[in-house]
Amino acid sequence: MKLSSCTWSDEAARVLESSTKWFPLATVEDYRLLLERDPDASLYRCDDEDGLVGFAILKIERFTGGSEGVIIACSAHKEGVHLVELLLPQLESLFAGVTSYRVTTAREGLIWKLQRAGWLQTHAVLRKAASI
Repeated sequence: MKLSSCTWSDEAARVLESSTKWFPLATVEDYRLLLERDPDASLYRCDDEDGLVGFAILKIERFTGGSEGVIIACSAHKEGVHLVELLLPQLESLFAGVTSYRVTTAREGLIWKLQRAGWLQTHAVLRKAASI
C-alpha cells in the first residue's frame, strides 16, 4: 500500500462521502473547508497495485499538555476494504511527535479492531436533537 499526500478532488469527495453518515451534520464540503482552512489538516490517498484504495483526512490538534493525531475521516473506494485497519501503522507514523492518537467512530467492529491494536476507548458521545 502506498500512502501519499494529495489535494482535494471530486474523487476524494465521492469516496469520503460514505464517512459522513456517522456525523449527521457533516458533509464532504466540511471536509474540503477543513483542509482549506486548517494548516494542521491533511488529505492522503491510498493506492495499491490496482489503483485507488481510499482516502484519509488527518489532523494534529495542539494542547498545552501535548498534541494529538486525529483521524478525521477514512473511507475505502473498494468494497470490503477496511482502510483504518489496513493502514493503521502507516497512519500513526504520519503523526510525528504527537503525544497520542484519536479517532471517533460509531462502528463497533472498528472499536474492537482498534483495541486489539493497543487503542483504548476513553469516552462515549451521545447526541440528542435540539428543539428549535
